[in-house]
Amino acid sequence: MHMKSALALVVLLLSMTSPALSQSDLRSRQQTACEDDAYRLCPDEIPDEARVSSCMKRQKSKLSPGCRAMFTPSPRHRARR
Repeated sequence: MHMKSALALVVLLLSMTSPALSQSDLRSRQQTACEDDAYRLCPDEIPDEARVSSCMKRQKSKLSPGCRAMFTPSPRHRARR
């Protein structure tokens, strides 16, 4: 499925947002939260992972609340900066 490969980069980029989650759990949550948004907002970028990620960042204001939360660093991550 193209979506799985398209979201791989998004998942990788977002992995820093919730360090307490296991990688597989985080990946599953991110895919569940963002798959529909990727198809809706960035269909022309699929399956290019880098382009999907860039598109979703550009479209952040249009993302569903659950997906947008995946692009927002956790308070713990922000404190480390």
